[in-house]
Amino acid sequence: MVSASGSPVVPKPAASNGFTIERNFYALDGKPADLTKARQNDRFAVVLKITEPKPQFAHIMVSDYLPAGLEIDNPHLVSSGDRGTLDWIGDGEEPVNTEFRDDRFTAAIDRATDSKSVFTVAYVVRAVSPGKYVLPQAYVEDMYNPSRYGRTSTDTAEVRGAK
Repeated sequence: MVSASGSPVVPKPAASNGFTIERNFYALDGKPADLTKARQNDRFAVVLKITEPKPQFAHIMVSDYLPAGLEIDNPHLVSSGDRGTLDWIGDGEEPVNTEFRDDRFTAAIDRATDSKSVFTVAYVVRAVSPGKYVLPQAYVEDMYNPSRYGRTSTDTAEVRGAK
């Protein structure tokens, strides 16, 4: 038996097969933010917009991997219409379960044939460590039919020292 591991030289491109997922960053007041110009201690809302053109009954998993310079700020600020900091986000979906890990945010969501085609989940991150980082892909996948999935492209982030 032979096994090998490694990282691809070129990241996989964005893909859509049953789902499309978009990841956007915003200041906490709802204004678009540029993650290549982040400063240490800046906070951002990460909004994951998922589109399922023809909703189906499914249990889906949304996973967003964090670059090394960011960490999840406050797990109580996950949105599906959070009544405080993230109330400007529309189309919020209430996850069945969320996990706030060191390296990723995950949300399990139940879908039905009469569900909205477009929905969002969001959470808050803080820029903590100065440096240039790879922004990994975000994924959405039907847990029992993995041929239905979507992923974002890989991007970059830069955290500069505090002012």
